[in-house]
Amino acid sequence: MIVLFYIILAILTIVLHTSVADYFSIWIGARPDAMLLTTIYLGLNRDRETGLIGGFSLGIFEDVLSGGLLGFNALLKGLIGHYTGGLKPNMTARFVVFHCAVAFFASIFNILCSFILVQIFVPSQILPTTYWMDSIKTAGLTVVLAPIVISLLGKMEEKVLPSEADTPYPERI
Repeated sequence: MIVLFYIILAILTIVLHTSVADYFSIWIGARPDAMLLTTIYLGLNRDRETGLIGGFSLGIFEDVLSGGLLGFNALLKGLIGHYTGGLKPNMTARFVVFHCAVAFFASIFNILCSFILVQIFVPSQILPTTYWMDSIKTAGLTVVLAPIVISLLGKMEEKVLPSEADTPYPERI
């Protein structure tokens, strides 16, 4: 049942990333990074391995759909999923400010590493002059949407999947 939930989640994320995100581009001028939001959710609500595998898989899909360097987004999303999964034992995943902070730092990491990797592997490609402003808009929109998306995905998972230990009590650390 968990595997089916993750497959449906990946399909919904791909649909959101490829089609629904364009409506945000029309209104605001930026597209939210749905793959990054789902990767953060997987890392925070599961563990490092799930965040790594989920982020890598979503990154591969993003690479295939964008037509860029294969493995470029898979590397970045996998690293982000792994590190957000490591935050779970240290912080509670229920605070809105915490979700915003994690989304902010993950977005900044994604933007900076993307820039560095493009400069290393494709030095002849000149980035548009609006790259940094568009990246900041995308990061801001991702930060604003992070608490909403993470809480909605958490509620969806609670409805679909039964609790692991058959106890209705929240996890206490």
